Amino acid sequence: MYHYSLYTGSRTLNLQIPEKNLLYIAEHPYTAPALSEEALFEESLDHPIGCKGLEDIPADTKVLILVDDATRPTPTGRIIPHVVKRLLTRTSQISFATAPGTHRPLTHEELKIKIGKDYIDRYPVYNVNYKEKEKYHYVTTSSAGTPVYLHECMLDAEYVICIGNIAPHNVVGWSGGAKMIQPGISGEETTQKTHLNYSLHDRLLDIIGNVHCPARQEIDEIGTLARVGFIINTVLDKNFHILGLFSGHHIKAHRAGVAFAENVLCPKIPEKADIVIAGAYPNHVDYWQGFKPLAFSLLGLKKGGTVIFIIDPPEGLCSNSPTHKETLYQYLRSNQEQVIKDLKAKKISDVVGITNPLGHYQILEHANIICVTQNLTQEECELCSFTKIDTFSDALREAFRRQGANAKVGLIPCSGETVVKVQKSKPTHIPAAMP
Repeated sequence: MYHYSLYTGSRTLNLQIPEKNLLYIAEHPYTAPALSEEALFEESLDHPIGCKGLEDIPADTKVLILVDDATRPTPTGRIIPHVVKRLLTRTSQISFATAPGTHRPLTHEELKIKIGKDYIDRYPVYNVNYKEKEKYHYVTTSSAGTPVYLHECMLDAEYVICIGNIAPHNVVGWSGGAKMIQPGISGEETTQKTHLNYSLHDRLLDIIGNVHCPARQEIDEIGTLARVGFIINTVLDKNFHILGLFSGHHIKAHRAGVAFAENVLCPKIPEKADIVIAGAYPNHVDYWQGFKPLAFSLLGLKKGGTVIFIIDPPEGLCSNSPTHKETLYQYLRSNQEQVIKDLKAKKISDVVGITNPLGHYQILEHANIICVTQNLTQEECELCSFTKIDTFSDALREAFRRQGANAKVGLIPCSGETVVKVQKSKPTHIPAAMP
C-alpha cells in the first residue's frame, strides 16, 4: 500500500493507494533557486525583461501598484518593499489598488498581508469593489470589439505596475501579466465579453496551459491599451516559495515566466489514468476557485473516468465571489443549450458567473466526480452533481467499484497549480512506498 500525506488547507489526509494500481504521482519537480529570496528580488528588478527599470521612470510620475486578490498566493507583501525603495529614487506619488476581478473586496487583515501595514498607513489604497459600477469608466475598445472599462484609480495613473503570479488558468491559459488588468481592474462589460466569448467557443482542455489561446491574446492587448508599464510575476512551489521571479514588459516578461513555469508546473505522466485523485489546495477557498483544480485534473484522466476531488473550501460554494451565487444555484444543474437560449433571451444578467457552469458542463461530460470535503454541504455537492463521500478510503473504494478493480490511479496533489502532460517515454517517478 502506498501512503501519501495530502494537505487540504485545514487538515492532512493520509491517502492509502494500492501500489499495483498506482500509475503516477504528478508532483512538481523541486527546483531550488540559485539565489536567496532577497537576491532574487534584486536580480530580477536589476535586469527587467523587455523594458527599462523602475529607476528610469520620469521624475514625479504618478505610480499605481496593483496587487491581486485574497485567493492568490502571490507574496506581494515581500516584494513591495523592494519596489517602493526603487520608486522613491524617482517619485513619492505612489498609490496601491487591489485587482480582484469579480471577487469580494479584501478585508483589512488581508490588505495588511497583501500590501503591508506601513504602506497602507503611508499611501492611498483603493480596495476595489466590483459591485461599484459607477467607478468604472470606458477607455477604448479592443480589436476583438470588447469595450474596455477600467476602474477610476487607473485613470489618474501615469505608470502602472502589476504584481502577480503565474499559474495555469482555465480561461487565459496561464495567469499573470495583464490578467491584473482584465479581469483584475476591469469593469463588468469588459469581463463579461472576454469570459463569455471564450467559454462558449473554446474547449476547456484546449485552453489550460495554452499561452496562445485567444483570451490570453486579448487580455495582453487590453494590458497594452491600459498602458501597463511594468510587471513582477512569481512562479511558486506548493509551499509558496518563490522558484522564479520575472520583471519587465507585461508580455515579454510574462512569456519568460510561462516558459519557466512549463518546466516546473507541468510534470510528465506515462498515460492517462482511470481514476485521478485531485487535491484542490491552494485553490480551495471556495468552489469558484476550486473549479480550476477539478478542471485541470481532467488532463490526466481518461474520458469516462472518475475524479476523487478533495476540497475543504473555507468560503463554501462561492462566498469569495458572492455576486455569482444566484447564477450557480440556477444553472449548475442545467446545460449549455439552455444557457445559450437564456442568453439570447437576455434572461442572464450575471454573464461572468455563467462561465463557471459552462465549464462545469464540460467536466461532467468527461468524468464522474466523487467529492471528499468537510465544508461543502450535501446540497451543494448535489448541485454540482458530485457524489459526496466523507472519507478518502470510502471514496477510493467507490471509484474502484465504478472503474474496476484493476483501474489505474493517478495522484495530482496540487491540481490547481499543475498541468500534467502525457509523455510515454518518460514516466513519472513514484517514490518508494512509506511503511
